[in-house]
Amino acid sequence: MKKYTYLAALLAGLSVLSCSKDVKELPAPQEEADLVTIRAVLPDDDTRAGAHNGFSWYWSSGDKITVTSGEDSQVYTIKEGFSSKIAEFVGKAVEGETFTILFPADKATTADWSKQTQNGNGSVDHLQYAASLEGVDDYMSFAFSPEWAGEHGGTLKQTGVMKMVIAVPETETKVTRVTLGAETPLFYKGNDDALVNKLELEMTDTEVDADHTVTAWFTTSWNELVVPSGTVLTVSVKTENNTFEKEVVFSKESTLMSGKVNTFVPGSAGWAVPTNRYASGKGTETSPWVIVNAEQMTYIQDDLKEGEIRYFKLGADIDMKDVSGWTPLNAAAPYQKQIDFDGDGHTISNFSCSAASYPSFFGVLYGKCHNVKFVNAVINASTKGCGVLGGYGGTTGLPCVVDKVHVQGTVTSSAGNNVGGFFGTARECTITNSSADVTITSSGQMTGGLFGGDAGLGVQVSNCWTAGSLVSGASICGGICGDLTATGSSIINCYSTMSVTTQYLFGGIIGRAVAGQKANAANCESQTPGNRIEKCIAWNTLLKSNNADTSEHYSSGTVIGATATHNTLIGCVRKADIDFQDCPGNAALGTYLPFDQEDANAETPMVKGAGTYAYSYHGKAAAAGETVSQVAQRIGWSAEVWDFSGELPKLK
Repeated sequence: MKKYTYLAALLAGLSVLSCSKDVKELPAPQEEADLVTIRAVLPDDDTRAGAHNGFSWYWSSGDKITVTSGEDSQVYTIKEGFSSKIAEFVGKAVEGETFTILFPADKATTADWSKQTQNGNGSVDHLQYAASLEGVDDYMSFAFSPEWAGEHGGTLKQTGVMKMVIAVPETETKVTRVTLGAETPLFYKGNDDALVNKLELEMTDTEVDADHTVTAWFTTSWNELVVPSGTVLTVSVKTENNTFEKEVVFSKESTLMSGKVNTFVPGSAGWAVPTNRYASGKGTETSPWVIVNAEQMTYIQDDLKEGEIRYFKLGADIDMKDVSGWTPLNAAAPYQKQIDFDGDGHTISNFSCSAASYPSFFGVLYGKCHNVKFVNAVINASTKGCGVLGGYGGTTGLPCVVDKVHVQGTVTSSAGNNVGGFFGTARECTITNSSADVTITSSGQMTGGLFGGDAGLGVQVSNCWTAGSLVSGASICGGICGDLTATGSSIINCYSTMSVTTQYLFGGIIGRAVAGQKANAANCESQTPGNRIEKCIAWNTLLKSNNADTSEHYSSGTVIGATATHNTLIGCVRKADIDFQDCPGNAALGTYLPFDQEDANAETPMVKGAGTYAYSYHGKAAAAGETVSQVAQRIGWSAEVWDFSGELPKLK
């Protein structure tokens, strides 16, 4: 069907006119074999002065109608010989007492009006009519009019039209896009209840009129839209050379009517070239700044603001190979530049940073980073506190969340402690559904596949994995983290295949979990940090000491190098033939070897090994030949989070 309707206006430039006239019922059609023929009438034109606009909905070849009653639903196809307003459709009969009639068939309920395309200034060929007669007592001969619907016990819903008459700046000759946006989801996306925050109309072959006017037409939902008083709408017009924006404030409540033409005239004054340097957006939750190239990545720093949150979203994969001298986004006190960074499933490749303070992408991540991959990232640090994401993941009173983030690359620190694949230090931080495949080289203590240490404030890690290698010239290193110090910090349902080489106090999952205290008997047996290490799998390719002397040292372990005995340790598993090479002194004593241990908690403390400092936790050995996926399923990891089809589980 070709598509048009009637006229109205929306507020100071918005008013509404009615759409249809009385339609006489037609005679009942005749049955043809096992099929029936039904007749449908479209609304009459609105020919009142100033209202017509040349519109007329009319039937077209290929049109279809759906009739439903209860579970019985049939599709009717238009017959030849139809006129512009009256058409016959053929299909199987529908049994029932009341009926719903949809045009165009089932497409009426799946239409998407949020993105449309208009070819030419003022063209209406793209407009589409959709209607639903609901709860009527007849379908053999009907009309898409409210009068007919009322006479037959039902209601009519039909799409409307919005006409925007836009006076563009005199410098412009061609328009390529018109957008009407709101701060929050306001517009009906289609004919269901889904809402979107903008309507977009692509314009092709659209030259402006002699008076620099463009007329844009939108099909609108059959659900009537109430625009509350005080609503601010942003009209955006993209031309061949520029983008112009203006805001329109509604001084009173208005309605975008269904079944009518609603005219909206933004006015010619007030256009401005937006300062937004991104592909789109306003930096808000409902309209994040969208980044599509490396240059736009460099604008983030300028658009963050102390004490406020800014929203960013990737609109494409970003290659940062030509971006040098990256300054971390939030690396100066008081670290209150809050950010929500949504990768939207995209990849940032070839990111590098060697800044003097917290070399990383964020510096101090205050806010959220999610749905993004960093590939071939390179961090070179000559100071403590570094990782691909941040020197700190959150800090006191400034929490962070990391979800569905993957990091691959190298992290090298020539001086200082606290080095990790994600963060040097995690503090008031939650990390979920994430992974790191990194090569880490550190000269200091507290180094980990995800983070170096948690620095006194709780960290929650779940459903994560790490791979790659870690080499440290000091101690307190682990496949997930180096030092777990904070009361209540937890690591749950994580695995590591990372090789870890350091002096001592190393573990496949954690280096040390003794509230940040030395791992001697007094501390390991008296500290109660309340850490929870549950259902973690140590599948490290190598756990090795590079310490050269023959003295007895603090313990190392396949799961945790040294732990407070009163921590909660549940269901952890180590690789059956894990390559575990303790420091020479401990290895010579033979009392620090891995052995199976029962679950432990504050009421049932872990039993230490035989060595002087043997407070390591090894969990239990997997069965010979078991894969990580098999172990993970056996100990109860969720198939909704993990894909167990390979030897190693992968996050979904």
